[in-house]
Amino acid sequence: MTTITQRLVFAGLLLVVGLLAQRAQGAEDKTLVRLEAPASALLAALQKEGFDIAAYRPGKYLDLVVTAKERAALEARGLAPILRCTTEDVRRNLGLAPLALPGYRSYAAVRAELSALTAAYPNITALYDIGDSRGKEYATNGMAGYTAYQHDLWALKVSDNPRTEEDEPNIFYLGAHHAREPIGTEIVMTLLNLVLTNAAFAADITNKQIWFVPIVNPDGHKIVYDGSDVWWRKNIRDNNNSGGWNGGDGVDPNRNYGFEWGGDGASATPLDETYRGPAAFSEPETRAIKTLVDAHPFVAGITYHSYSELVLFPYGYAVGMRAPDDAALRELAVRMALSIPGQNGGTYTPQASWELYAASGVTDDYAYGQRGTFCYTIEVAANEFIPPAAQVPGICRNNIAAAVALLRRVDSATLTGHIRDAASAAPLCATVYVQGVDNTGAYRAPYTAEQTFGRYHRFLTAGVYAVTYACFGYRSVQTNAIISASGPTIIDLAMVSAPRRTLAGLVRNADTQVPVTNALVLVTNAPVAAVQTDSGGSFSVTNLPEGMYAVRVSAPGYAAISMPVSVGGSDTNVLIALPDNINESFEQGGFNSLWTFGGSTPWTITSAQHADGAAAARSGVIGDNQSSSMAAMFDVTQAGDVTFYLKTSSESGYDYLRFLVDGVERAKWSGETPWQQVQYVISTGMHTFTWHYSKDANTVGGADAAWVDVIAFPAGVPEPALLLPLLLVLGLRLKVLG
Repeated sequence: MTTITQRLVFAGLLLVVGLLAQRAQGAEDKTLVRLEAPASALLAALQKEGFDIAAYRPGKYLDLVVTAKERAALEARGLAPILRCTTEDVRRNLGLAPLALPGYRSYAAVRAELSALTAAYPNITALYDIGDSRGKEYATNGMAGYTAYQHDLWALKVSDNPRTEEDEPNIFYLGAHHAREPIGTEIVMTLLNLVLTNAAFAADITNKQIWFVPIVNPDGHKIVYDGSDVWWRKNIRDNNNSGGWNGGDGVDPNRNYGFEWGGDGASATPLDETYRGPAAFSEPETRAIKTLVDAHPFVAGITYHSYSELVLFPYGYAVGMRAPDDAALRELAVRMALSIPGQNGGTYTPQASWELYAASGVTDDYAYGQRGTFCYTIEVAANEFIPPAAQVPGICRNNIAAAVALLRRVDSATLTGHIRDAASAAPLCATVYVQGVDNTGAYRAPYTAEQTFGRYHRFLTAGVYAVTYACFGYRSVQTNAIISASGPTIIDLAMVSAPRRTLAGLVRNADTQVPVTNALVLVTNAPVAAVQTDSGGSFSVTNLPEGMYAVRVSAPGYAAISMPVSVGGSDTNVLIALPDNINESFEQGGFNSLWTFGGSTPWTITSAQHADGAAAARSGVIGDNQSSSMAAMFDVTQAGDVTFYLKTSSESGYDYLRFLVDGVERAKWSGETPWQQVQYVISTGMHTFTWHYSKDANTVGGADAAWVDVIAFPAGVPEPALLLPLLLVLGLRLKVLG
């Protein structure tokens, strides 16, 4: 909000240790306030207005960090903010005011302690510099305003061979993604010391590789720890090119990860506390964690935040997102939550991240969605980001049991083993597919065995599962796995190479039987190059292992089709008939009988914008909380693709063009997006395709519109518009799944 840029210059304050902590330019005094029993729409409205959301419990409370002007604005709209914590309260909790107790480590203290522990336990620890902070990058490039922020990100590995990658599961614990949440650093350091000094962890050190990253955001941590701005959340990216840190700077590290980056709950506005950055992994801090996570087969991890006493698990990037491993993720979340005593009684609350509120580009979603790691966010402490120093030891102790539960999760209800080549014993990166798990929920990258040892781990709930092991060039293996809560289930496989065959065929026009020249033939589920048909419509894919394949055939002027092809005990020949393309380019100046419209205002045809030709479809002119949709129904006779061009000019992150198939969202776009072509696979059967543009409560961005052009439908028969459900006429009800 504009008030963020109107911060004052504060005079220096005397520290207990006699040091002068000067608040950086742009750090306006703030307070933590609570709104009780908030209406369901209030959170979204305040997020959009740029309010700093501290904590939220639906129907119970909404906590905000506000300036005096923002607090007055809340009161002016009839709300009653209750004061929870002042800036001086936070400074006192940090040890920045008289009579406070020391309770939090500085970056220098953490670095010194990590070095001391490495020296004290040289046989089971190794300290790694995993990356630079944003401030260090700036200082290295000669920017004098950042000389005080030359920080490294440190990871301490605990294992019986800490300098060697072993055939053991990896687990991580991360602290202080957000600057004003240093309690996470204290929990990570407390757990680290306990693992090193308590004999009860000897077996874990022997058979696991445990990674501790106490401070993910060291520049922001320094700003808070020094008292420059105790409410600071982000890193110190120089958003306004001022050459030094101030109130207009920073990216939220926990909105900068690449999985579903840039979606709900992440702001495109640099001044906002949840600013996602200019691109996924734009920040050196998140790149460092990505590199660490990608380099090791992590099975589980925790990232510590504050506050609210919650155990959150993937997904969080949009409301309603259910992970394929939801049952196993939830089971561990419940176990951890019930083991953590609340400060005011009871225990922590387990829930999917989106059940709190949607947040995209977060650590958990990347680690799980891209790497398959069971990653959790634990929001520690009951009522404030930085609890009083006297409470810190108790909060740390209370969180140990949950950390240990995650550490030892791999020891039970886990499917594990090695996958190797039967002839050479070389490790294979085979996919481990579990029926009833991997074919449910939103997208997650396939689980594969890691490349060094061929080892795999799958966390499951107790029961019997049908498992398929697949690797290109090898015969797939199907088996049943009995998963027990009392220990791991071990299935080692030696996979046999599959004989190589040739897939050949002829592509013809479905109506005239004339050969189709230069048709593109692609085996979509195999790492082989696409081929084109010759002048006689023939093609050949050689050296293809026996197996079941998905073949996609496309050519200009034809509807693309997808078909399963079994390549068996001999060379395989197929005959493929390509139907004519059913194309809608909106060049006729009006909509034909294919289309039905819904929402507040129908779509129109315009010549002002177009991807091809001279016209395109444009969303209707709408106001706040209104929508405009157009839809077409097709009886798809051959599985294939729907493709179209789109363009948006809207408020980024709030006003979306959504594409839905049968009421299920396939994708959405907002902001200033140039013309781009997209493609989606469609199965056979009756389908309704919908383009839906909607606005939220306020703010106009750009032209406040969306455009669609050159739609190529899959092979099928268009249905008259009158057969579309009445629902589309009255106004589309969205079932958002991704």
